[in-house]
Amino acid sequence: MSNWTDGYVSDIEYLEACYIEQTPAHLNTACLLRGVEPPVAAGEPYRYCELGCGLGKSAATIAAACPDAEVWGFDFNPAHIARGNQLAQLGHLANLHLEDCSFADLAGPKGAALPRFHYIAMHGVWSWISPENRRHIVEFIGEHLEPGGLVYVTYNALPGWNSVAPVQRLLWASANLEKGRSDQRVGTAIRLVRQMSETGAIALPIQQIERLEDECRKDNLSYLAHEYLNDHWQPFYHMDVAAALAPAKLTYAASANILDNYPDICVNKEQRAFIDDTPSALRETVRDYFMTRSFRRDIFIRGSRPVPARRLEQRLRQIRLTAIVPPKSLTRNINVPIGEATLGEDFYAPALEMISRDMPTIEEIFDHAGGGNATAREAVGMLIGSKQAMAVVTPELAESARARVRAYNAAQIRLCADGGKAHTSLAGAAIGSAVLAGLVEMLVYEALADGIPAEAEPVIADCWKRLQRRGDRLADNGKVIESEAENIDLLRRSALDALTLSLPIWRRVGAI
Repeated sequence: MSNWTDGYVSDIEYLEACYIEQTPAHLNTACLLRGVEPPVAAGEPYRYCELGCGLGKSAATIAAACPDAEVWGFDFNPAHIARGNQLAQLGHLANLHLEDCSFADLAGPKGAALPRFHYIAMHGVWSWISPENRRHIVEFIGEHLEPGGLVYVTYNALPGWNSVAPVQRLLWASANLEKGRSDQRVGTAIRLVRQMSETGAIALPIQQIERLEDECRKDNLSYLAHEYLNDHWQPFYHMDVAAALAPAKLTYAASANILDNYPDICVNKEQRAFIDDTPSALRETVRDYFMTRSFRRDIFIRGSRPVPARRLEQRLRQIRLTAIVPPKSLTRNINVPIGEATLGEDFYAPALEMISRDMPTIEEIFDHAGGGNATAREAVGMLIGSKQAMAVVTPELAESARARVRAYNAAQIRLCADGGKAHTSLAGAAIGSAVLAGLVEMLVYEALADGIPAEAEPVIADCWKRLQRRGDRLADNGKVIESEAENIDLLRRSALDALTLSLPIWRRVGAI
């Protein structure tokens, strides 16, 4: 590879995706759940920076949903920034600034002209770049993070990645002997690993190889190349990441994986007692020895400020929640790190019903349902952590805010059509974040945004025309349907679901 890449995969673009865990709305909630003051007060303007922003989808979503925010994104790959700028231009995002520059540039004179930020986010960066670039990042944070500001960093975590390291090393080494694009080379390397495993290479876990092959069948070779083929790939213990960030005056605050902030559902009672007796600097690392997680989403604060205990419950009770899944999908049976849990019926049954039709505060839910044994901290964490709800940051939206996100969402859907993508994320101004949308939902959204009335027959007819213009066919259980009659039948059923189930969610979250 050429020197400018510094060993990072650059011949194919990174995946286009919006990661809700790195939105300020989500990060603020995670901080409050751990009793830590977020960088800015609710509703206040902020400056946000994403390092290694890829194609800029997360940064663009934040900029679209939060017009008072100034959002910056930096990536060393000019193809990524060109893609992001195209979306910013089509979506009319004047508050989004994307630039192609390296981490060395940001730590030098080019970065000196930048403002200070309340949030600095890195997804898919720390474990995949060189030690020198990690040092540049820490220098940049030290110069450009506001006091009280927050850093979000994801990385492959140890000891969870220990069993996978031999697979990665072999994929990287064998792919480097091949010619062609990185996605082609990683496919060839995976076939070699499979052959070695079948020949008796016990150091290559078959479960890991089967997961890699499943990603190949899903046509996710680009993801595999970016995950496994970077020269400086390295998983980390939490304590080592904390030590590396310490010179920027950062201390660990919370996990952006909401449920990870609740020890009782992460480890058993004996394990928790052992962890609690461990020195505080080692607790997160020790906990990773008891848990089966191989990826961390950590939140660090520069100048952590505890929320006074007598105010914390009150503030948590003022959080508004709304459901982001249809009513029929809401459930009290949720997955937690140690297995499954059933949320208490007396409180959570009415709570789920309330958030399915409105955006109540936790206080209002308690007034209606009674608290039982639940606390505000538990209620917020379980409903958001189970990915059934999001916090509402702007309950009353002006039409201009809805028009802004409609323009952005319509623009990104058009780009998805050009790229043949069947999924996207719709920005929501009420939640300051996004909700997922599949192919038919995108077609329905476009129709509604273009003024088609929210009625079955006009929407279905319009969606069929759009599907034909895309040159796509629908899929049922992963199998592409070729028959026109079957496509129309499935489109009709799916579009009706979008109108009756998805549209109410879009309206509540401020996506349309």
